[in-house]
Amino acid sequence: MEKYQWNYHSYLNLLRGILKVMEEDWQKSAQDLGITQAEQHILWILYMENQATMTKIADIGLWDLSTVMQIIKRLREKKLVKIEKNENDLRVSYVSLTNKGEEVRKQTAEQPHQLLNFIEQYGNKSDEHMQELEDFHRFLEEINLQFHGKEFVDWVKKTK
Repeated sequence: MEKYQWNYHSYLNLLRGILKVMEEDWQKSAQDLGITQAEQHILWILYMENQATMTKIADIGLWDLSTVMQIIKRLREKKLVKIEKNENDLRVSYVSLTNKGEEVRKQTAEQPHQLLNFIEQYGNKSDEHMQELEDFHRFLEEINLQFHGKEFVDWVKKTK
């Protein structure tokens, strides 16, 4: 039991350390362009989907619908997204990128990311390191399958 408790403590803190680097990278790349992390995430979701309902954005982004509505409102005010009604069902609206939104999204891809650079360098060191990364990736898929479901994992696979 004591060993398990140590592992639990170790997993939580090591994962928190990784997430901290990832969040800092993501936040800096967004802030440099005058947007938030959440806004940046939605720009990428819309790029991958071409257009999406707010419900779909909420599902993919792992947010509440009300949160997505607030973020979309800000993105619309910044002229980064547009909302169009479905011609066949006026109750349904689709969100998509504007030209300005696509330009900002492209700029976020050019921002440096410490964690992604480290992962790439680590994988390039040897076939063994590449195999470790592939195994870890499968482990991350299993975790997300457990907590967020097949639809989420399938979307991540589809859009990689």
